[in-house]
Amino acid sequence: MKETGTIFFISLVFMANLQNIESKRYTFEDIKVALEPLKKHCIDRVGKDQKVIDDANNFKIVPDWKTQCYYKCIMLNTKMMKNDKIVEKALINIAEHMLLEEYLPVVVKTIEQCHSTATKSMEGCALAYEYYKCLYDVNPTIAMYA
Repeated sequence: MKETGTIFFISLVFMANLQNIESKRYTFEDIKVALEPLKKHCIDRVGKDQKVIDDANNFKIVPDWKTQCYYKCIMLNTKMMKNDKIVEKALINIAEHMLLEEYLPVVVKTIEQCHSTATKSMEGCALAYEYYKCLYDVNPTIAMYA
């Protein structure tokens, strides 16, 4: 229970910072660094080691259900997924408020290109993985939570 509280706090602080940022904008690398504690939490939560997640991120393996749930964990904790549905509006809102302006056109275009994947009716873990895969296929640079 303590771990869940800690992760909730980290997510809350992260999201509060995302929503209150007016002047500070981030690079993709900055975001990857900021997400490290959440990534560790999600790896621990699904019971996989970092190598398995890395192999899945690089599409060297077809991930099992637990590994796919890593992506769902990340998306739920960053408010990009709710009730096993991708929240595209949240993705765009996060991008608009926290990314450097130069990244916005490519991010919005990538989100639009993955719309058909985002709206699929699938189990949440599988949907999160398929959406990540689509983002990666369209533009590997923006697959920032890998």
